Amino acid sequence: MNKIYFGDNLPILKGMESESVDLIYIDPPFNTGKTQKRTTIKTVQSENGDRKGFQGKSYETTQLGTKSYVDSFDSLVDFLRPRLVEAYRILKPSGSLYFHIDYREVHYCKILLDEIFGRECFLNEIIWAYDYGGRAKSKWPPKHDNILYYVKNPESYIFNSGEIDREQYIAPGLVGPIKAERGKLPTDTWWFLYVGKKPTDTWWQTIVPTNGKERVGYPTQKPRKLLDRIIKASSYAGMVVLDFFAGSGTVGESCLALDRKFILVDNNLASLEVMAQRLSKANNIEWIGFTPPHSHMEEKAGIQQTDTDATPIFDSEYLMLAASITHLQAELEKSDDWNDSPFEWILHLPPRQKGMLGRHLVASWCKSKDLLIDKPKDSGESLVINGCKVAIKFSTLWASGVYKFQQIRNDDSDYVLCFGISPKEAHCWVISKSILKQYVIGHMGQHTGAGGQDTAWFSVEPHKPPDWLSPCGGTLDQAFTVLKSLSHRK
Repeated sequence: MNKIYFGDNLPILKGMESESVDLIYIDPPFNTGKTQKRTTIKTVQSENGDRKGFQGKSYETTQLGTKSYVDSFDSLVDFLRPRLVEAYRILKPSGSLYFHIDYREVHYCKILLDEIFGRECFLNEIIWAYDYGGRAKSKWPPKHDNILYYVKNPESYIFNSGEIDREQYIAPGLVGPIKAERGKLPTDTWWFLYVGKKPTDTWWQTIVPTNGKERVGYPTQKPRKLLDRIIKASSYAGMVVLDFFAGSGTVGESCLALDRKFILVDNNLASLEVMAQRLSKANNIEWIGFTPPHSHMEEKAGIQQTDTDATPIFDSEYLMLAASITHLQAELEKSDDWNDSPFEWILHLPPRQKGMLGRHLVASWCKSKDLLIDKPKDSGESLVINGCKVAIKFSTLWASGVYKFQQIRNDDSDYVLCFGISPKEAHCWVISKSILKQYVIGHMGQHTGAGGQDTAWFSVEPHKPPDWLSPCGGTLDQAFTVLKSLSHRK
């Protein structure tokens, strides 16, 4: 259920559970010292009109309404500090924060966020450049906002580069047809020319035009494309997005269209009234502290909701594993075969690349569990876990419903860790050499490997493993129990 709160966001944030939100976007007051105001008018052609239009025709103006809020604080940093401390607490370990501000306060806010999140968790300063509105004549006209991008864990976070529109190469003939067709990776500059293509960290995109169809009459409304890009990049379907300076509710509208859940908070009655009208088509919103005037709502076109019952529900640890290697997706992506899975892009990678990803997954997972981990000098296929040398084998689920773990050798490793990824689950078995010699090595020959070593393999149906494999793990929790005991085994 989506939620919209009317009230001061600080006590609402304090009442939320720790590590309960996947993505936070906030657009707090910019401390301009002004009253932000948006007046909606209607113009009708009239001989006695009060303004001139095209070809000298006269138009009469009727004021329909005004929405406003005071944008002034003695200290914006002191106002934001307790709210950002709560935001950090609420954010999940793999979560991200996008903090939208302007040139007046961005420097002070970055120092504050570095203090709360840690400087190592700052990934980007995104520049949103636009070309709308008046231009100052006494200084360089400011035509950009700043979006500070932080993650809670820089080693394991969600970033779906495959979901972001790509940017065309300036000279596609120099990179070959495959790269030219895919386009290049973004930087952190998003330009207007590249909206609908892959962005950089300067996003050039006009503000919501005064007479645009998207305009809902709120003074600081942000465009949907801006929020769509952020939500696609840093969350999966079914995840929870929080905006505790919700304004006109653009985050909510974007989440409805992209099949995310949302929590919105604002203490401005005009804001809640705008959201009530804007999101009137949605029937899965819980309003807290505010009763929307349903009888006066007009349905807003363009919001297409997905059946929430059909949204895949992923285990949090499984999503953490996906987050730990999403930054490699742009380099290795080739396939989109597993619909709805965060691992869809690795399904048809070459075996060598899969093996590398498997070792990275295992290392990230072990570190998240506070296991002692190191890499031996003599092998690129093994890790040292809790003092034991462990060979890593990786497999995605085959169409036949089994994992196939290959090139298992009778070498100097103490254990073999077999890690499997299916469309919606992860599995792991930690197998001692004595068990492998009894059931696999010498029994299930594969071929002669490097250095003349004979290799073996075995397959396993994850939910129906053979009896000999059951004590070695299965689920991630079961495998973790085995790994914890490795240092005590001989």
